[in-house]
Amino acid sequence: MDEVSEEYWFSGTFEHSLDNKGRLTIPSAFRSDFESGAVLRKGADRSVEILPRSAWNLFLKKMKKISKTDLRGQRWVTLQLASAVTVELDKQGRVLLGQELRSHAELEIGTVVVTGALDRLKVWEPKRWSEMETAGVEDLDDYVYEKYQI
Repeated sequence: MDEVSEEYWFSGTFEHSLDNKGRLTIPSAFRSDFESGAVLRKGADRSVEILPRSAWNLFLKKMKKISKTDLRGQRWVTLQLASAVTVELDKQGRVLLGQELRSHAELEIGTVVVTGALDRLKVWEPKRWSEMETAGVEDLDDYVYEKYQI
């Protein structure tokens, strides 16, 4: 998404557990943002993304702008929507991560890392997060500064 929904500013890193049924508890600080449900999808970075339903709806509106005659763009839309699953949080504030999503991110029962990513949360396999967190930080800082002046 080019624009971030100004309703959500998720940040922070949290260790949580994936239970033996594949359920993940949303960090308590963010649960109210998911009262109207969530959308789970495969992240391009081998994470599982969890978006509030309203942030997902904003993303859908932007996708509708892609012309039906733009075959490359429509292929991208198809890939974005193919793994998306709409879910509700249960009474304990958990979402069920299906096997396909868990396999995509190599998540196993036990500890996972949940990170804030502006308008979404990302769920990581702990070793992958550790590698992501430390690999090429200076290069990333330089890239973002050069491209976006941040």
